[in-house]
Amino acid sequence: MVGKELGRFAVPVYFNEPLSMLQKVCEIMDNEELLVKANHEPDSLKRLAYVSIFNAVQYNSIVGRKLKPFNPILGETFEYVTSKFRFFSEQVSHHPPISACHAESKDYELYLDTNVTTHFWMKSLEFRALGRTHLKLKAFDEHYVINRPSTYAQNIIFGTLYLDCGGKSTGTNLKTKERCVLTYHQKRWSDFTYGIMDGVVQDVTGKTIIEIIGKWTEAVYIRDLRTNKTELVWKRYPLPEDWENLYCFTMFTLQMNYLPESLKSILPPTDSRFRPDQRALEDGNVSLAGDEKFRLEELQRAARKYRAERKIEYKPVYFVEYYNKENKETTYIFNGKYWKDRETHNWSHLPKIY
Repeated sequence: MVGKELGRFAVPVYFNEPLSMLQKVCEIMDNEELLVKANHEPDSLKRLAYVSIFNAVQYNSIVGRKLKPFNPILGETFEYVTSKFRFFSEQVSHHPPISACHAESKDYELYLDTNVTTHFWMKSLEFRALGRTHLKLKAFDEHYVINRPSTYAQNIIFGTLYLDCGGKSTGTNLKTKERCVLTYHQKRWSDFTYGIMDGVVQDVTGKTIIEIIGKWTEAVYIRDLRTNKTELVWKRYPLPEDWENLYCFTMFTLQMNYLPESLKSILPPTDSRFRPDQRALEDGNVSLAGDEKFRLEELQRAARKYRAERKIEYKPVYFVEYYNKENKETTYIFNGKYWKDRETHNWSHLPKIY
């Protein structure tokens, strides 16, 4: 009993929101219409602006959030399928913890992972992304890579905790060599300064053609210097009623744990929606959530010990690790097998993690 209590004390379940990191990374898809818009835009510089803004406004989902998502179990998966796109993510590494994801539609393909380094700055924690976001627009056969900004947990010792973004993000069209540079300004003396960002889209010669201004928390505009016209590109969706008492989730995020009977028979047993600790926390049963969280952590330790004793190297089921020697970047490439397994309902080869 003492060991159980100590294990639970190590990472109290009430520090979590009822969401897995595999689901949290899916929040980028809330604004996927920007990618559709980009895929139908004849101007390559505007396409780059739309793609870069898509990557920027994903951070609007962190507004108000103070709790951490559940760390996924190695081999845990999550899918999100709509009439517009399909998304899949898998926990591909435990040390360091890495979630890899892939999304696709008739207009685009997207893949990224959550590998980060953490830096402590006395009053804040910085989470610096190591990997890049990869986006492909199918109509133009274009591949974009975007370096993501750092995210910060501010006031971790004194004051009101909040999440913020800071630093620069560079997006490049590998086909045209055009570039977009965005700067995220951290909050300063007042709430008015929260979310401010600006940037430029440059042609292949380095000349600025489009300016980007706004807030990733509210709305983002572009100004085309060729025509001097300003366009509203993105505006945040209305928040749910009683938003602050719903973990500050957006309407998109609130759908992620929805588990009707029609889905239960389709999803693999590794899907995040079947996690008993996460489900118990969502139902308000904190005691059960803590017990289940401890039990799952013990199962993870036992599985890790089993592999170590037998010198078994763990490999993801649906992603392949790829190392690019040229830019020294490690990426996880989706092998496409998940959707085939889903058609046949063959999950017998998946690990039993719950």
